[in-house]
Amino acid sequence: MPPHRLPLYHRQRPVVRCVNFLCAVLLTLVLIAGIILFVLWLSLRPHRPRFYLTDFSIPTANRQSGLANLPVRFAVGEHNPNQKIGIYYEEIVASVYYGDQLVAKGPVMQPFYQAPKGDTPLLGQLTATGPTPTDPAWGRFSGELSAGTVAMRLLLTSTVQFKVKMWDTKHHNMKVECDFRMNGDGTLQQQDKNSQCVLYF
Repeated sequence: MPPHRLPLYHRQRPVVRCVNFLCAVLLTLVLIAGIILFVLWLSLRPHRPRFYLTDFSIPTANRQSGLANLPVRFAVGEHNPNQKIGIYYEEIVASVYYGDQLVAKGPVMQPFYQAPKGDTPLLGQLTATGPTPTDPAWGRFSGELSAGTVAMRLLLTSTVQFKVKMWDTKHHNMKVECDFRMNGDGTLQQQDKNSQCVLYF
């Protein structure tokens, strides 16, 4: 009489249990690693800087000969909201517009590094090129100036790079747009002081 043999599934059961155990361990490790990576990503994900227009002025903007050669002064506050991420800024160039008319343009800030949770005042002074009485926009500009409110726009452009501990991110082209209204004497209207600007990457 042949010796008694266990069915095949009984002989394979320990192997199957071992494979199932290893798969469960592997899935658990993958899940834990995924959670750790997700938490690290949340903590190291760069947040965009914030910009606030704090002051603007064109002294004697209401003179009859126009804005040419007048100083254009402004102050913008920059804030880095990241706790562990710094920001490298290349040269910042400012442009001031009245509608589509360029009022002034030029570099206002040399390259600098902004530490995490840091604040930097961006103080700019440009020289106006217009509008003047010979420009098509002069009639509308002088009319709004006489009425005491002129819609203006300040643009800041630069290239930025985020620094996360030992590595740096790729470069991003940055544009900051600050829309505001100017009084008839060339100063910033009170309701637009400390207004947040719009940031584009």
